[in-house]
Formats: sequence, C-alpha cells, structure tokens
Amino acid sequence: MSVYPRNLSAFLNRLSGYNKSNVKVNVLGATAAKQGDTIQIDLPTNSIVDLSSLAWAFKIVYADPTAGGKNIVPPINAEALINRLAVEVNGQTLSNIQNYNVLFHMLLYMSATEDYQRQRCLNQSNMAADATNGQAVHIAAAADATARTRHHVIDSWLGFLGTAKPSFIDTSLLGNVRITITLAGPEVINGDDAAVVRAYEISEQFWTMDVISISDGIYDSMIDQRLASGAPIEMPFKNYFSFTNSNGTNMAQQLNFNVASQSIDRLWATARAATHSGATQDKAAVTAPNHSLVVADQPAFRFAQQGGSHWQFQINNTLYPNFQPVHPSVLFSQTKNALGDMGNMLSGCVPQSITHYRDHFFVFAQSLEHKTGDDERYMSGIDTRGAAASCHLKVEAGGAESGTAADNQTLVFAEPTSSMQIHANKVLEVVQ
Repeated sequence: MSVYPRNLSAFLNRLSGYNKSNVKVNVLGATAAKQGDTIQIDLPTNSIVDLSSLAWAFKIVYADPTAGGKNIVPPINAEALINRLAVEVNGQTLSNIQNYNVLFHMLLYMSATEDYQRQRCLNQSNMAADATNGQAVHIAAAADATARTRHHVIDSWLGFLGTAKPSFIDTSLLGNVRITITLAGPEVINGDDAAVVRAYEISEQFWTMDVISISDGIYDSMIDQRLASGAPIEMPFKNYFSFTNSNGTNMAQQLNFNVASQSIDRLWATARAATHSGATQDKAAVTAPNHSLVVADQPAFRFAQQGGSHWQFQINNTLYPNFQPVHPSVLFSQTKNALGDMGNMLSGCVPQSITHYRDHFFVFAQSLEHKTGDDERYMSGIDTRGAAASCHLKVEAGGAESGTAADNQTLVFAEPTSSMQIHANKVLEVVQ
C-alpha cells in the first residue's frame, strides 16, 4: 500500500530518504466565492499525500442584515457552509455527498465529546467564549466589517477524504484528483426578521496538507511488484447517499429508497421543519437544562422527531430494529448502539437531556455491519449489488413523547463502504 506494512517493521530501524512537508494548495480560479458557488482544488500530482492532514482555511464576511434593529446568527458550525462535497479521479466520480452539512451535523450531534465541542470553538464554530459552553455569535444591523468577519479552518471530513484506508494516497498512481465543494445557500443563516439580508462571501481561502516523499526505493519496488502481479491496490472508504421526503403536519409516512452497494453499513434518519430555510426565529425556546446551542440553534440544523414515533427501517422483508421503538430514550439508545458507543463512558454527544435530543438534535440510526474497531478494512454490511435492495423508512404519528407535530422534511442517509481499486497504468475501478 502507500505505507510500509507492519510485518516489515522489524527490518526497518529507520525510514531512509523519508521527508514530510506541509504544503499550501490554492483553489482553482478566483479565491472569492458566495453562497451557491463552487470551489475546486486539485491535489498535488505525483505525490504521496496524507488525507488525514487535509484542511481548508478561509475568511468569511457576512452581509449587513440591514433590517433596522434586527440581527442574524451565522452558522454555528462552519461545516454548515458545505452543501455538496465531491471527489473525482481523472474525471471519474469517487464520491458525491449531497446534503453534506446535514449529515455532518447528524454525526456531530451524536458523537462529539465535550472536549471536542470546546476545541471546535477555536476554528470551526461561531461561538463567543464564556465560562460555560459559549454563546452563539449574533451580528446586528449596521455592524462594521470587523464584526461581520469570521475566520475558519475545517479539518474534519466525511466520505473519502476522511475515511479512506490508508489515508496516504499516491497521486502518481491515480492521476488528477479534484475536490469540488458547492457552498450552501442563505438558508444556513438564521435571522429574526423576514427582511434581514442573509448572504456571505468567502475570500483568502487556501488548503493545506502533508506531502510525503520516500526516496529509498523500497516503496516504489513494493508498488511495482503489486501492480505487475495483476492484483489491484484497494482503498475502502465510507460513502453516503441521501434521500428526502416532505410531509404534511403528520409524520406518518413511508420513505422509499433504493441502494445498490457491496456493503450497506448503516442507515441514518432525521427530520426538520419544512420552513427551515426561511425561519425568522432568532432564539429558540430553552428546554431545561440550559444549552447554548438550543438557545440559538439554526433552523436548518434543528432536528426533531416532529411528532413521529415507531421509527423503523426495512430492507426487503427485514425490519431494523425488529420492534417499534416509541420513547425517544429508546431511539437514542438504538442510535448510540449503531455507533458502537453503547456503554462507552468515553463517547460523547451534544444533547444534554432527552428533550434536547427529541426537539433539537434528533438522529435515528441503525447499524447493519459487524463493528469491531475504527481501522477496519473488511466489509460486513448488506450486499445489494445486482438487485438493489428495496428500502423504507417507516414512521407513525406519535403521542406527546414524540414532540410537536409540524410540517416537516425527512432526510435519510445510506452509509455503504465503497472501494477504489487501483490497477496498472492509472486504471481505476470504483465499487460502490
């Protein structure tokens, strides 16, 4: 692979001819971009790059709200600005994650430890520091450019960029690797009046990553022998496919979708208000205990049960779980189990009470794979290649324990393990 295997470590007292440097990569075209624009970069060619070190730095200036006496709340998490993330190799699509910002918030809400949430206040969050969790930044009308300017560095990624095994990839074997980001629209900016201006512009942006060189010849010899044998170099990674459904005030529904994959590992679901893109509520009602993100959470990323109960997935004729969970405490437990965090005292989450989870950070997930660790290179999910599985999310209208029913949008993400197979002469095959 792109690093020395562990069974050779006994013969390597040190890495000869090894060099690592963190390099800056400029975006293609103009460095300025506004909501809805596309940003592209190409990874360094003929280089070994470490995807785990990939970071995107930028300055963002939010427009003056201009509505007298009103203000806006920028996205609390900088990843909210990414609507779509795609990776292409020589023009061939490796991954294309739609609703990336929604998926990122779902995973963040269910897995972020308190230490990680605090750490994010430095680079990724629009939070003003205080003695507790911090408070969301508000931008008032007529605020000067300094008050409307924020700086971020995004260094956590979903899909191929964050989960490829190994994280070191040799672009000399792949050819051109292009990353494309489509920025989100104004719906990710919260305002307390319909007349406020919701707009932003990104500038001074660039990317950084570690580039590695190994000049002792051992690495090149290993790769040459592997490809000459006819066996491909395989790199598995997590992929995501999204599906949406808009409903009336009643959450009773069956969202149908199909996924053809070699290994469907998890299914994710959530719901949000149908009016999330134009909400004018500056501060949400506080549900005890107090939570800074609940006070000023973004309607676009305010996930709730919306009065839905009995959440279940169905693949062909099999139900996951095989019973109908009713109370949100059971739904939360099922989700933590899907993440492999049940009973883990070191795991984390954003909600601090069951009502937080039900009304602001609701995520329901089911695992379909055998989970043993974070460095797995095998696939144990459901194989639906050849005949795409008939999948459904089933939800029924619930009682008071399911929250308040409202017009809603339901979102489902399928999480399969895809793989990129590298053959000689830069011939690639993507197995979904």
